[in-house]
Amino acid sequence: MSTGGVPATTTQTAPAADPSPGQGGLRRALTLVAPLGGLALVLLLAAVTTPGFYSGGVLQLVLFQAGLIGVTAVGQTLVLLVGGIDLSIGAVVGLTTVIVASWTLGADEDLGVAVLLALAAGAGVGLLNALLVVLRQVPPFVATFATFVLVQGVITAWTRGAPSGNIPAALSPLGTGRFLGVPLPTWVFLAVALVAAVVLGGTGLGRRVYATGANPRATALSGVRTGRVVAGCYVVSALLAVLAGLINAGYIGYVDAQLSRSLDLDSVAAAVIGGIALTGGRGRIGQTVAGVALLAVLLTWLRQLGAGPGAQLAVSGAVILLAVWLQSSGWTVRSPRRIKQRDGVR
Repeated sequence: MSTGGVPATTTQTAPAADPSPGQGGLRRALTLVAPLGGLALVLLLAAVTTPGFYSGGVLQLVLFQAGLIGVTAVGQTLVLLVGGIDLSIGAVVGLTTVIVASWTLGADEDLGVAVLLALAAGAGVGLLNALLVVLRQVPPFVATFATFVLVQGVITAWTRGAPSGNIPAALSPLGTGRFLGVPLPTWVFLAVALVAAVVLGGTGLGRRVYATGANPRATALSGVRTGRVVAGCYVVSALLAVLAGLINAGYIGYVDAQLSRSLDLDSVAAAVIGGIALTGGRGRIGQTVAGVALLAVLLTWLRQLGAGPGAQLAVSGAVILLAVWLQSSGWTVRSPRRIKQRDGVR
């Protein structure tokens, strides 16, 4: 029997009120400033506990770490923005090193073909992740972890788990070169981050990425092919992992897949520490850059203190937990490109 009043379902589904402008501004400021505040704190602690931290050699190592982690973190950010996660990055980095060393046998003249093969292999891994996530509806964590195990198994079987092979000398500048006194990997990272920021912040493709992560169902109903958007992010993430693999190969000069395994966690940590939402649809590349800087300084400081890989892993995990806790408490900032559910995507 109708009473003429407002149906109960209407009140239950009404959207929550937006926070006040003052509260929203405070949250935005905290989200943007928190990684920089953490960076300042770590730099201060490093100055007190390890005076040699500010030597030229250590600072060069920090910048190299930022470049290597940063390239993978940009790819990870794209995947996180569409609501996924990529745990196969470290395996792709290791696979790139193996392909370059195996194809070239240290000869510079074969490097071009080896790079193309590495890019093809990386794109294949990205497509496999996309196939599992988009078409088979496998949870991203499970799908990309399975890919990681598969690729890492191939690498271990090929190398027998021991450092081996030779990397062409022509690739060395990518890992060890400097420009204006700054390691070349840092410049590569900044260039990649700039391109990603422009695409995400000023193009229709960027709007589709944010919309897909924020509400894939509504975005699909508006005419966006969300499956292609998600697949594209996984492929780009894998290709950036290949770039990181080339940097890593040029730096160490031989095959050691063990050295790249931590990049899965590091890329996630850098993005999440910066404020990229694990639930998708929120975050900016600038936040990832801040997270990369904080993580690179933190890891290098721990090494200077004599902390082993286990301690570094524990600290990275603790920082991720803290960042996730802050996000779940509501201290996040929405992307300016995030599109409301009722709006179409142009």
